Amino acid sequence: MGDYLKVIYFEDEYSVDSYPQKLCNYIAEKYFSKQRGGANDFSGRLLDIGSGKGNHLVAFHRCNFEVDGMDKRKEYIEALKDFNIKECDIETECFPYKDNSFDWVFSKSVLEHVVNTDNFLRETLRVMKPGGRAVLMTPSWESQYKFFWDDYTHVKAFTRKSLQNALKINGFVNVNCSMFMQLPFIWKHPWMSFLPKMLSILPDSMKWKDNEQSQPNKMIRFSKELMLLAVGEKP
Repeated sequence: MGDYLKVIYFEDEYSVDSYPQKLCNYIAEKYFSKQRGGANDFSGRLLDIGSGKGNHLVAFHRCNFEVDGMDKRKEYIEALKDFNIKECDIETECFPYKDNSFDWVFSKSVLEHVVNTDNFLRETLRVMKPGGRAVLMTPSWESQYKFFWDDYTHVKAFTRKSLQNALKINGFVNVNCSMFMQLPFIWKHPWMSFLPKMLSILPDSMKWKDNEQSQPNKMIRFSKELMLLAVGEKP
């Protein structure tokens, strides 16, 4: 597994203009903020489950959250030396945090690698504070079934209904799960969603700029490959 991050994450994205930063800005504003004095207040302790190469840790830190990361691998690069990152097998182990530790929990592209979903969700809920909120993102089986298994480390697929039910069964409340396009201009201008819908009918081969499928045509690829974004709270 030593080369996983290099192979799967072919870009090194930590800048303020990177996609991870734009995504975290969006998540923070929409789900992880409190209105105070007419403005969004970004504060509190945030856990990134499956923090990987740490681009979301860096991004949420820029948003002013107190961030912690957790992952089962050791491929942590120099950019993460100042972050509190703990190792944990999220399949079987209790998360290495006390009950009611976090205001916010974020996890992207992790659930599809986890067989024991119940342990993941129960432990996520345990370490959240009452009233805390989690945002969990995973590929949508409905839109990615033809190429979901291209990543051989994938072990479980979710539909909108199955992910929503998984959170409810494991104790989350105010649960909502929706399809999510990884195209920042759509977040700002939802009325333009007709464009990726049109692009999604193009041949799958057009998602890539090279035969090795290592250089994506992002506009086409992410018009076709949708994510699920689930939100749940702790009672």
